[in-house]
Amino acid sequence: KEFTRITLAAEVEDDDDYSGFDDSSSDDSSSSGSDDSGTDDEESSADESEKATPQVSNIPSATEEVEPISAVDTNYEVVGKDGLGRVWAPSPSDEYDSDDDEEEKQAEAVELMKSESIGYDMTLLYKKWKKLQMEEEDDGFSLDGMGSDDDDMDMDDQWADDIGDTNTDANTFSHLDEDGMQITGRQKGVDVVQELRDICLEHETSSPVENLRIELNSFKFSQNATYSDCCKGAMMAVMDKVLEGYPDSVPSPGKLVVSLKKALEYWQQLFHSICMGSEEEKAIIQALETMALGSGKAADVLGKEPAFRFVLQTLHDKEIVNEVAIFEWAEERKEEGKDGSRGALFWQQPTQEFLEWLEESSDEDSSDGSDEEDSD
Repeated sequence: KEFTRITLAAEVEDDDDYSGFDDSSSDDSSSSGSDDSGTDDEESSADESEKATPQVSNIPSATEEVEPISAVDTNYEVVGKDGLGRVWAPSPSDEYDSDDDEEEKQAEAVELMKSESIGYDMTLLYKKWKKLQMEEEDDGFSLDGMGSDDDDMDMDDQWADDIGDTNTDANTFSHLDEDGMQITGRQKGVDVVQELRDICLEHETSSPVENLRIELNSFKFSQNATYSDCCKGAMMAVMDKVLEGYPDSVPSPGKLVVSLKKALEYWQQLFHSICMGSEEEKAIIQALETMALGSGKAADVLGKEPAFRFVLQTLHDKEIVNEVAIFEWAEERKEEGKDGSRGALFWQQPTQEFLEWLEESSDEDSSDGSDEEDSD
């Protein structure tokens, strides 16, 4: 997640800020030295040429034992035995209290340097500030009247505006990973799933589906996205295209499945090429959940029983989502209660009946396979 900063400069242990200036005695010495013999001038020139040449004698050879890191200006553990340079860290500011812990002061200096660096995500700074604020709320020293909840909300809104989004939950930022860290290569403010969805929507089905796969792959690499992102965007686009066939009405679950099967005659090949395993297949199911729990016509259709079960079963029949991915998704959802919207969707009776049937069918296939092995 971070770069290691290496420097060739030696550590300065003295606090003397005038080490680079010569005193008057040095001037006297230099003036008196000009009257020395030509031999002294040649020796002085030779000394200066030696100083101008970088000395790298502290690099160990293959057979030579590495000198302790503390005794040299090279951290071989970081740069390797043939490397040169030490790890650099900023010095704490003089404003810190001398009683503060040295490690804490150093950590604060490093954090300050990061916040002033190009590409630093202010969302992370905001999260740390909020965490510290929450920890200090019950410290016993807070005074009434110092601030109201409205003031805190106004400050939250101001921070949200500064970081470019009104939702301050880092998990909603598509350029951040699950830990709230910047995704390498991901452009800030880009909703990769929505972009992939738009690419699929703009694709003409009169063109080969391979052209679309190449286009999705190109965008995936440009934003360091995943095939799961591609599957989510593609599934949402397919449902959008299916619902475009009902501009003035909401289709029944039966009509929805008929239209979906027809659409998958073209899109099935794409899903087979971008689904690398159960993670991508679970992403397809999660895309359906997102649409069912959202707003608009897709939510009106998928959120109504038994539409979600019918779509899930259709994807299984078309071998786009296999039972392994479905079972893994079901195990994750079983941990959620029925009170939440996602839990309510999962615990719909038709969906549970399909899961039971799928489990029984899987057990029968397993037993048939074992019987054949025994007969052999």
